[in-house]
Amino acid sequence: MANKPLTEIIKEMAEADRVHLPVHPDIGLHVSKLLSAETFDVKELRWLIGRDPGLLCNLFRAANSSFFAGLHKTLSIEEAITRLGQNKTRQVLVQACQESGRASKGKLLPHYMPRLWLHSQACAAGSRWLANRCGYQNLADQACLAGLLHDVGKQFLLAALEEIAVSGQFSMTLSSQLINEVMTTMHVEQGMRLFEEWNLPEIYMEVVSEHHDIEFDTQNIIVALVRLANLGCRKLGLGLEKAPELVLPTTAEAQFLGIDEISLAEFEIALEDQFLAGKTAPPT
Repeated sequence: MANKPLTEIIKEMAEADRVHLPVHPDIGLHVSKLLSAETFDVKELRWLIGRDPGLLCNLFRAANSSFFAGLHKTLSIEEAITRLGQNKTRQVLVQACQESGRASKGKLLPHYMPRLWLHSQACAAGSRWLANRCGYQNLADQACLAGLLHDVGKQFLLAALEEIAVSGQFSMTLSSQLINEVMTTMHVEQGMRLFEEWNLPEIYMEVVSEHHDIEFDTQNIIVALVRLANLGCRKLGLGLEKAPELVLPTTAEAQFLGIDEISLAEFEIALEDQFLAGKTAPPT
């Protein structure tokens, strides 16, 4: 293992299903508590799943598995829960929480994941806000889920790097520079691979594929919404990067969506109010 390229090691781990997407500890705790009852509040469960990429991916993976081949892919949390039924939904989500809890305990996940979770949640909320403001209310739910999932490749890679670091089978030191480089350069490809292997909805895969394209060249409204939300999050430092020099009204995404400067200022304020003022915790 030590003599293989890092990319090959990660690919083999993925194929062997050795890597599990991290679930936010607080959200996982709430989900486990909610599902421990004989019956549970589906509305509250949907709220929790809609804030955690790991739970959402596992739910979509089960609802779009080969068992349901020939049926349309579920695109919403509610649709996935309905297809699976409450018992199977409970089984899938509890397993996801348990696998995340059993994952290797190193230093990488605690260091990086809080910012990645924050970015995913903020991009999801921002995509929904933009959809509503730009007149695409009918796409708001899908834009939100697309925003939540757009960087799932980074979370998967980080979980894989944690497994490698803890195993001691990799001879190189995983420096911060290397980790950031792996996540930056590989997360789109890994995210797309995860979507293909888990049979996740193509509508969200397109966002994963195009959210970092240098040139904005799409007529896909959801891609545009997520890209603009992603830029807003970067500007405010909601994630691993901060780029305060970004001017959102001049971006190709803003011009394509036809959103004005005042609305974008309100967009930034909405993100600041929700995510930079300690308001991101799950309900108690």
